[in-house]
Amino acid sequence: MGRTLELLESHVSDRTQWHFVVLRDADHLALGECSDSGHPAKLVAELALVAGELRGRDLIAERVGILDALARRVGEQRGPDAFVTATLMGGLEQLLTDHAAQAAGEPVWKWLGGSAPAPVPLYANINRVPGGRAPGDVAAAASKAVAAGFSAVKCAPFDVEDGGRSLAATGLRRLRAIRQAVGEDVELRADCHDRLPVEEIHRLLPALEDLGIGWLEDAVALDRTQDLRALRAATSIPLAGGELMFDAAEADIAVSEGLIDILMPDVKHAGGIERVVSIARGVPELAVSPHNPSGPVATAAAAHLFSVCPNATELEYQFGETPWRSDLVGGLERMTEGHLHADDRPGLGLTLDTRHRSLRVLWSTAL
Repeated sequence: MGRTLELLESHVSDRTQWHFVVLRDADHLALGECSDSGHPAKLVAELALVAGELRGRDLIAERVGILDALARRVGEQRGPDAFVTATLMGGLEQLLTDHAAQAAGEPVWKWLGGSAPAPVPLYANINRVPGGRAPGDVAAAASKAVAAGFSAVKCAPFDVEDGGRSLAATGLRRLRAIRQAVGEDVELRADCHDRLPVEEIHRLLPALEDLGIGWLEDAVALDRTQDLRALRAATSIPLAGGELMFDAAEADIAVSEGLIDILMPDVKHAGGIERVVSIARGVPELAVSPHNPSGPVATAAAAHLFSVCPNATELEYQFGETPWRSDLVGGLERMTEGHLHADDRPGLGLTLDTRHRSLRVLWSTAL
């Protein structure tokens, strides 16, 4: 059997589809994840173009050149097209890294030059737990995460209205319900998704401080530096952001002026594992908590970088959306007491059950 490249889609829920790029070469698979590109049809079209440039090439010896060309392609594009290509690059970089590390007989953390990692601390993102979005529903989801061993929980309280109330009022009710349900010892974090006017955020600050919010994520975008300065001056709540960044320069002002406390590059959207490592190493004084509302492949990819990034603190984990998540990768995603466990298997350390009922092939070609 020859070498093939595929794009597989896993239907997780009405809200979520995971997308995996898969290299089949002889008797092994290499994997990457390019979920959340925002446009699956464009993802397929872009992959078809890129595959034409990969056909017949040595994917290990030419790995750096391939990725440099993809990065230039992202730089030449704008808007949604650039984001799709950046996310595709993230998945292909994970795949190429997995392929190279497997060929070397090393886990990715060792291939990157790291030492055996300790279990990676996780926090629970409860945004996609099935059920309603009423305060009692999100509080119940948070309680389940705490019962599963997580000591920190994040929600997106301002995403959707409830009962005709404003987003601000609805979000505050959700946060108060979660705090009451989980107690004071659990860290509660709020992902604002840049949904509220900055004036509304400022009005909420006293209540958010009273709730002991652990961080405000994307209260305002990193490039809105004037609003970010005002917010930084107005609160002691740690500010987090950077989930959509591709280039380290996008955070330069926020970092240099101390406007952000936690930087959150994503191995999918930032172009892969080594680009996130480079971003993290460029801000050694700053906490880096990789953004990762993702499937098990991107989660494994992000976990490996912790061994070479001393300022990597915690990894986001999409909690409770489906009971078969680990089954998709042969039961090899091992999580206990809010920590993800890596081991010495070569590459990312995962297999993919390509016959899993959730999967379908979106696209395939010979390489």
